[in-house]
Amino acid sequence: MLKDISDCPSTTIVDGLSRQIIAEMNNAIPGVLIDCSDLNISINSLQFPFLQLPAKQALARAIQARGTRMRINSAYRTCAQQFLLRRWKEKGVCGIAQAALPGKSFHESGLALDIPDVSGWKPFLQTQGWVHVGQNLPGDPFHFEFRGRGIQIIGNVGIQGFQKLWNKNHLSDRIDDDGIYIQGGDTDRRLQISPSQGFGATERGTTQRILRLASPLMQGGDVLRVQKKLRQLTPPLLANDRDVDGFYGPKTEAAIRQFQTNQGITVDGVIGLETYQKLGV
Repeated sequence: MLKDISDCPSTTIVDGLSRQIIAEMNNAIPGVLIDCSDLNISINSLQFPFLQLPAKQALARAIQARGTRMRINSAYRTCAQQFLLRRWKEKGVCGIAQAALPGKSFHESGLALDIPDVSGWKPFLQTQGWVHVGQNLPGDPFHFEFRGRGIQIIGNVGIQGFQKLWNKNHLSDRIDDDGIYIQGGDTDRRLQISPSQGFGATERGTTQRILRLASPLMQGGDVLRVQKKLRQLTPPLLANDRDVDGFYGPKTEAAIRQFQTNQGITVDGVIGLETYQKLGV
């Protein structure tokens, strides 16, 4: 349970639960989080390389302007991860100097980055609408937030995603799915007793989004990797190289449905855990 995690591991210890929360968010607002692993970045494979589209576009311009690879310590973070950081901060352990309440961090909205090379990247990021908030946060000098146009504050959607997930797995102990987190409240108490590996059987060590046809189209490095795999199959399920564009459109959905048919798995055009496993991406 989350309340029992106290030995200062990485927040990736709640990877299973986090992936289930992201799946619920994806049902609520498909495509709001974009995979940015196709940019010239280096990020730990257990971190979530997700940003909102305007933030990703601004980051891409900053990276292109500097002309070098960016190392990222942390990008998107779920309410479960934020819960751990806040709890460790309040207990005075793990060296956590700053941590917002769950639902309140820009990391939970896909609008924040923590990077080690602050001085090198700061002028390039600031030109593109990224603000070095860390300069005013003792103990967290690595923190940047995107404050440009076209963004959504969606921390409450992550909270609501957890609430819906809890209710699906606890029919006799339902809570309001209002997206509100209050310390000591119903959602806080349920987060505390939630399993870090998620509800039901999960496979640790992966951070894939669930991909599906949506409006606007889902896009990003994860979509691109799937399309490349579909193009490389024999026979290829995407007919042309121009179909490998990083956007989950009708042709990609049709190819996934054909792949699912060929594999004898559920044919729904949605890339979830089973389809990812069969694709091997």
